[in-house]
Amino acid sequence: MTRFKSLFAAAVASAIVAVAPAASAQTFHFVGAGSSAQFTMAAVATDEAACIMTGQPGTCSSTGGTSTILHWTAKNAAQAADNRDSLNRILPEVGNISIVWLQNGGGTITDVWAVLSVDSTVGVRTFSAVQPSGVQGAYLQIVVPANTPSGDAVGPANGSLWPDNTADVALPANVLAAFGGEVTSGQAGVNVGPQINVGLTDIRPEDAAAATKRSMTALNTTTWAGLGYVGPTADIGAGIFTDQNTGTVATPIQFGLSGKEDPISKKTVAAYTTIPIGAAPVVFIYNNAGDASYPIDAVTGVTPDAHETGQTYPLADLFNGTTACTNLNPAFDAFYTGATPAARNITVFLREPLSGTMNTTEFSLFRSDGQDAANLYNSQEVGVINPTRSPYNPLGLACKSGGTRERAIGTGEVVGKAATYGVLGNPGSLGYIFWGFSNAGKLAGTSFNYLTLDGVDPIGLPATLTGNGKQNLPNCTTATCPATLWTGSNTFPNLRNGTYKAWSIYRWLAVPGTDSNPADPYGPIGVAQLAQDYVDLDVTDFVPFQACPSFDTAAVCSGNTNYDGLSVYHSHFTQTNPASNGSATTASGNFGGNTLGTQVDQNGAVTGTAESGGDEGGLIEGPFGITAPYAGYVEWHNATETHDDATVAEVQWKQGSKFAAGAGWVGCTINLGNPNSPTYSQTIAGCPEKGVNKCNPTTTILYVGGANPAATETIEVPYTVSCGGTVQEQTYPAATAPGVTAKKQ
Repeated sequence: MTRFKSLFAAAVASAIVAVAPAASAQTFHFVGAGSSAQFTMAAVATDEAACIMTGQPGTCSSTGGTSTILHWTAKNAAQAADNRDSLNRILPEVGNISIVWLQNGGGTITDVWAVLSVDSTVGVRTFSAVQPSGVQGAYLQIVVPANTPSGDAVGPANGSLWPDNTADVALPANVLAAFGGEVTSGQAGVNVGPQINVGLTDIRPEDAAAATKRSMTALNTTTWAGLGYVGPTADIGAGIFTDQNTGTVATPIQFGLSGKEDPISKKTVAAYTTIPIGAAPVVFIYNNAGDASYPIDAVTGVTPDAHETGQTYPLADLFNGTTACTNLNPAFDAFYTGATPAARNITVFLREPLSGTMNTTEFSLFRSDGQDAANLYNSQEVGVINPTRSPYNPLGLACKSGGTRERAIGTGEVVGKAATYGVLGNPGSLGYIFWGFSNAGKLAGTSFNYLTLDGVDPIGLPATLTGNGKQNLPNCTTATCPATLWTGSNTFPNLRNGTYKAWSIYRWLAVPGTDSNPADPYGPIGVAQLAQDYVDLDVTDFVPFQACPSFDTAAVCSGNTNYDGLSVYHSHFTQTNPASNGSATTASGNFGGNTLGTQVDQNGAVTGTAESGGDEGGLIEGPFGITAPYAGYVEWHNATETHDDATVAEVQWKQGSKFAAGAGWVGCTINLGNPNSPTYSQTIAGCPEKGVNKCNPTTTILYVGGANPAATETIEVPYTVSCGGTVQEQTYPAATAPGVTAKKQ
């Protein structure tokens, strides 16, 4: 597998000396817990760090240098034990585990990296939890015996996804001993195992704290501001159980934010750095059961920062169960791969309220705060009127007029297992995940497709890779799945240009080093940069926040041009902490784009202003610094008018890109609303009179030949423009701080 061209080039020799372990001891460089969506990516990045530590910055093998790289992964084989409660009422969180280690010629384990898959909020909590002894972080413990075989929880059994290209081994006794030995699954109060030193989250830590509070607040079936998972104390909630028969449970437990008091142990949480890794789209995945015709689009009804009376939210109403869970639901807006199919009941999978994936989707699409009560008080949790018992917890509820809603905990459960559970195991089922080749790798073949949102493609790969209009989930079976699979290496183009509504930034939490105690270059902050620097060359599962051409210790690539980076951000808002979008990043070399956020160097130092506050469901701002299509929102009048004998309908700009003034667009096609529908394609009029156009577009008003068929013309619709089949583009200005705050979707 082709890997890094150069990494730590100047630092490798000294760094190996700096972190060399004492005799009979192991150095735990990276002990991460959190987002199930990031599990595979983080595991692969830790193996990449092991490759570099063995002096293999190019092609990596498991037997590089004087050490051997080994790894073991298994499902539900480890737990995070947060032992802050003296009565042991905080139960451990069990999840999938990845362990990578170096073993010297004498068989001694010298260096270890580990990742536990739970969910975002649990990751933030188990990283932040200050134990009664004063140490920070829950204990990572193994709950299976020595010699447990690999469960191949990271990629194929042949090891092709690992940088060292080697299959997993069974769990050795000496690795188990390094973690303190086997612990009984679910047993609280056992203080063994390394402390978690990285929190993997899909949402800001402030948003994770808000999700925790909302989950364990008394049930409010009017506003759904409290979801009712109330537990034995004000700080310990009730478990949220899966309905996939795996035994998985997620429990809301309070925690403290950076530099604040831990609400349970009453000790101070260490000041930590929130490191942006990159942005990934939430993608709706569908098991079409091999039907000849099936849905390929979902209608959200969400118009950013705007709402009009009569506006509806079909996708939210599908997931809240108030409409029929069938393949003919209005959420699919009659967009199918062929003729209208025969009716089929479907199973809709909902994530747990502690999930970063759930909260990103909830506040971007189902409960968007920029709308009125029709959407502001909506939620996937609608109908869960007794969270203490079945069929509400575990959730297994019938929808109105057919179909069911079921709870799945973690990305792996939504993806599922053949003939057993999840999308993979249920023909005619729908769920959502942070998409990546890694996360969706099992969903191969024509029976699995993805949905566009309001006609906007979340992935943007060439049609030849997605079934030529069938929207089959792309599947990469080669050793690498690089950015070159996309046209012009422009990965996730509609996330980059701001037109796709549902995405979030992957972030890692870590306590930075200091000048007297420099950060471990193979530890959390170093691995975080690794994950960004080589995502486009390896398995392209997200858009890197700011990727350097080789590993650098400075926030701005040591004066080099970062080769890729994000060009959008979500407006931040006050949520526990005041809002800040952070500082402007430097423009990327490949695409010229930049964004606002936190820039972190190898020692954890922040350049400029750090971002703070919440951003889940924040209004999408951008794109910045790139050339991208004109795109925005308009009002399209539902009555025609006459201009010098020309019958036309007015289109008025409201948000986003303003129109190109003059005659340049006259005769071009403007798509108003869902671009999949020919009904909404209109020709831009010029109203010629004796050879002179009387109604050329201005920057805010243009005219088209047909009226809006919708009853309410003031409901904004998106627009794009094509001339002669070429989508019209413009170059957007660069992002500058402080940007826009306090705006929501």
